[in-house]
Amino acid sequence: MNTTREAARRADEDQDMDMDSNHLNFRCSWQSGIDVRPGFKNTLGYLLDWSGCGGLALKQDIEVPNPLGGSGSEGSIKCVGLISTFRYTGGPTDPIRIKAYVSAGTAAELRTKLADALPNPKLKLAWHIIGFDENDQKWFKSAYLKSAKTAEASIDSEGGKMQIFIASHAVRVSKEIDINLYGFEFQVVPASKKTCMLEFANGTTLRLVKQWGSST
Repeated sequence: MNTTREAARRADEDQDMDMDSNHLNFRCSWQSGIDVRPGFKNTLGYLLDWSGCGGLALKQDIEVPNPLGGSGSEGSIKCVGLISTFRYTGGPTDPIRIKAYVSAGTAAELRTKLADALPNPKLKLAWHIIGFDENDQKWFKSAYLKSAKTAEASIDSEGGKMQIFIASHAVRVSKEIDINLYGFEFQVVPASKKTCMLEFANGTTLRLVKQWGSST
């Protein structure tokens, strides 16, 4: 094993959960979100809503168990996709980059829309990341929108290229679970003169609130 590379990987993973740095990054076990089993302790993420870009409204066609528990409808989470990475450097106008895994139907919709230039980069989205506190032995809300229910944003551009991508090939969840999902990655910045409050935590007690966007 390349020890230098392994050390760098571990340092990067540690930073991903370090709220004292300028980075509010999360790596989520998206495969495990399909089937949360007793004893599982990790981070799970959900892309709850995603709509805009000229009439594209992605369906909440994935339903998975809610690690926070609950009965009836509260016992499950309906989402657009399962998040694998969430990256944000913490500033009010800094971009947020999300990679999630979505259904074949959602992937097909995205491919059709992205075949041509997006007529409008504006969209609304929401996410929810849930972590496990080893000290308290409890699940907790690790990253979500404190207000409003959805964030108003625009697809970011780098080097003249819109930062939105959908994989052409599916990934099977696991050997035991015969479900195929597609990688969906995008980067967004706050919409002009729109703000929302984001909340982050790395345990059941320590919390951090950030304003995303500017009213001027």
